[in-house]
Amino acid sequence: MAAFAAVLCGLVLSVSAVGKARGKGVYAEFVASVPAFGIPARWARWFAAVTLAAEFAIAALLLPAAALIVSGADAGRWLALGGLVLATGLFGVLTAAVWRAVARRTGAVCRCFGPARTVLAYRHVVRNALLLLVAAAGVLAVSGVDGGEPVGLALASAVGAVGAVAVVRFEDLAELFAGPVRPRIPASRRRTP
Repeated sequence: MAAFAAVLCGLVLSVSAVGKARGKGVYAEFVASVPAFGIPARWARWFAAVTLAAEFAIAALLLPAAALIVSGADAGRWLALGGLVLATGLFGVLTAAVWRAVARRTGAVCRCFGPARTVLAYRHVVRNALLLLVAAAGVLAVSGVDGGEPVGLALASAVGAVGAVAVVRFEDLAELFAGPVRPRIPASRRRTP
């Protein structure tokens, strides 16, 4: 489970960070989207920069950790533990922020992996909560890394990579199975017959 969690979380965070930082315009859109999550506008740049730095740093811990775990190196265990603890914290904050934005119907847009136009919905809260659970389960599993077989660990890493692709392409998969997010009309604006 530790190799799976390290690969899945590491790839998701690296794609997320690169998606936000791939150009000045894309990064500016990300910064502009931050206040919709309840962050005061005067802190938006700071919050965006800290989020981006955390994503890059955690990915830089987790991806080498997964390779070291598969190779049987003890250093992989410590890198994975540090990275997964940090990922658990980051996913906890992001899950709470998305939940708050959805519950308050702020119209926040998911810019998790770069430019997007989809308004956040409860399915995004579920996606983030699942990432939080994977990271937390990975923390618990790190203690059992010693006895893993290299083939099993490599397979777990491959499944983690497939899981990361599913998370990154979440919007497409969600629309395929559940349809597009429908705008929610606040109760005060609904017409009653």
